[in-house]
Amino acid sequence: MKNNYRLRSVILAALVLVVYTLTTCKKDDDEPTADPNKPAAPSAYTDTTTFISQKWATLNSLVTANNLPTTISFEYDTTTSYGYIVPANPDTLSGKTTSKRIAEITGLTPNTTYHYRVKAVNSLGISYGNDKTFTTLPEYEKDIVFNPDLTYGEITDIEGNTYKTIEIGTQVWMAENLAATKFNDGTDIFLATNITSWTLATDPAYSWYNNSLVDYGALYNWYAVNSGKLCPAGWHVGTDDEWTTLSTFLGGSIVAGSKLKETGTIHWQSPNSGATNSSGFSALPGGYRYYNGAFNAVKRYGYWWTSSETTVANGYGRDMYYGYSNLDRITSDKRSGASVRCIKD
Repeated sequence: MKNNYRLRSVILAALVLVVYTLTTCKKDDDEPTADPNKPAAPSAYTDTTTFISQKWATLNSLVTANNLPTTISFEYDTTTSYGYIVPANPDTLSGKTTSKRIAEITGLTPNTTYHYRVKAVNSLGISYGNDKTFTTLPEYEKDIVFNPDLTYGEITDIEGNTYKTIEIGTQVWMAENLAATKFNDGTDIFLATNITSWTLATDPAYSWYNNSLVDYGALYNWYAVNSGKLCPAGWHVGTDDEWTTLSTFLGGSIVAGSKLKETGTIHWQSPNSGATNSSGFSALPGGYRYYNGAFNAVKRYGYWWTSSETTVANGYGRDMYYGYSNLDRITSDKRSGASVRCIKD
């Protein structure tokens, strides 16, 4: 009897447990679940900075709009007061997926630490990403080898960048590649670091080789050249005819390259054939950016735009190579990036 009583007690307890479990599960099933499509305030995460140099950087973030149109921007400054605001690219987002947003900022001070964060706003709220920091690179000191036997002039652009100038025949050229990030009216030129922004650009844009190398000046697309505002006031991008005049004065395209190239192998790859820099032009091998966004040929080739076009899609240019003495006439897709030399009006 005693054993039967214990058995009945165990069975009864088990039945109670089963009933409780089933009741609890049913209650949970009946409870409403969160609607993934319900609008909510955005979510924002500040990501690590990329492409940091002396005066620019690319800010990155991850943002979720949470089913409402959301506006995205970045705040930055040398302190967490965040005195500067710049729109993200693109600066809007909708839907519920998490997407990357960037901002390319310029005009920074070399060797300086900056704070930044992303800001996302929709009709249900504002979200800020976490504060992050980056430090710009130290100021670049030029190491161009100019011709010590010639007398150079100097020109300053609207940003305060200075360039040596040289008289060659009846022309006066810059003896350095242009490095302007603003037009001569003070407006910013679009800095396109990532492949998408570069390949889609049909307006003026520039970049630096590999998004970091400043030694050789900036690489501009032809739309920047065609703006008519790229060079300092009183100067302009050389035309195809003006480059031909330069080449002819130096003895023709077969030998002109040797008289234009900077000597030595600080910038040019060995052997830098024939380089004498007798003209004082001090040509540098800044390489090239293809219209698909890829960089190529720094230290081996110098490519320079002219302001003359060949077709709706292409413009004239010139190139020089470390392995020969030529100054060659070329055509390039206008979406491509090349160096620029300005000539006095």
